[in-house]
Amino acid sequence: MAKRPIKVAVIGAGNMGRNHVRNYALLPEADLVGLADINPDSQKLATEYKTRYFADYKQMLDAVKPEAVSVVVPTPLHVTVGQEVMKRGIHCLMEKPIAHSLEEADTLITLAKKHKVVFTVGHIERYNPIIRKLKEIVSAGRLGEITSIVCRRVGGFPAREPKTDVILDLAVHDIDIINHLLERHPTTIFSHGSRTHHSKEIDSTEILLDYGAASGFVQANWLTPVKIRTISVTGSKGCVEGNYITQDLAYYKHNIVREGDFSDFVISMGKLEEELIKVDFEEPLALELRSFLAGIGGERGRILVTPEDAREALRVALTASAKVQP
Repeated sequence: MAKRPIKVAVIGAGNMGRNHVRNYALLPEADLVGLADINPDSQKLATEYKTRYFADYKQMLDAVKPEAVSVVVPTPLHVTVGQEVMKRGIHCLMEKPIAHSLEEADTLITLAKKHKVVFTVGHIERYNPIIRKLKEIVSAGRLGEITSIVCRRVGGFPAREPKTDVILDLAVHDIDIINHLLERHPTTIFSHGSRTHHSKEIDSTEILLDYGAASGFVQANWLTPVKIRTISVTGSKGCVEGNYITQDLAYYKHNIVREGDFSDFVISMGKLEEELIKVDFEEPLALELRSFLAGIGGERGRILVTPEDAREALRVALTASAKVQP
C-alpha cells in the first residue's frame, strides 16, 4: 500500500523559498497545504501552485496543520520561526545556516529533541550528485590520503542585499562540504575579507582551514562577474575536479616523472590521464526535500545533514567572520 503524501508548508517566499514551493508541488510524496510570507505578492505564487496563502505564518500553522515545514526566512529570524514550528510538533527543514549564533543553534537542537521532530538544515550542496559521488570516491580510497580541498564560490552581487556577510551566506556551504568529505573538523582557522559593495558586511573572503594532514581553502565573494561553483580534491593518488553547476566531475591520476630532463617533465605533465566520471544530473533541492520527507516517513538514514553538522559549519563560519574586519 502506497504511503499517503506528507502535508507540507513553506515559510518565506524569497528566491530560495519559491524553489521550495515549486519542488514540493511537484513531489508525489508531498501535499503542499500552505505558503506564508509577509509580502502580499506571494499570493500569486500560492495561486500558481494551488495552495493557500497566509501573511502570518503562525496563523498558517494553526489553520492548515502541516506535518512538515521548510523555514526559508532571513537568518536572524531562524530561531524565532523555528521555535514556533517545532513547539507544535512539526518537522522542520531550516535553510542554512542553522541559526544566527551558536546559542540560537543550540536552542533549536534542544527543542527538536524535546518535541521529537525531524530537524535538518538545508546545506543543499550535500545533495548535489557530484558531492555524493565524490564522497564515494574519497571513502573508497581512490584518491589516497587527502592533502587539500579547494572550493570556489563566487559571483555578482545579489539583487537584494543579504542580511549576513558572504561567509555565513556562501562560504558556509563549502565549510560543511570540506568537513563532510574529511569527516573531521578544522583545528585552526585563518581568514581574510573585504567589503566593496555591501553596505555593512564583508562581501569577499578567503578562508584557510587546517585539518592536520589536510587543508581546506574557500574563496567566496559577490564581486566576480561570472558565477563559479567548483571544488578540487587532491590526494596522494590523484585529484578530482568538480563543477556544482554543470555537475561535471573529472578524475586525474598522478603522473610522477622520476627520470629524464625538463622537457620530459613538461611533455609528461601535458598528457594527464583524465577520466570523466558519469553523474546523473538531478536538482539538489529536489533530492534534499525528498530526503527530508523520507526521514519523516521513518527512513532516518536519508537525512544527510544533522543539526550538529550544521552547527559545526556555523561555528567555523562565525570564527572566520570574527577574524575579519569589514
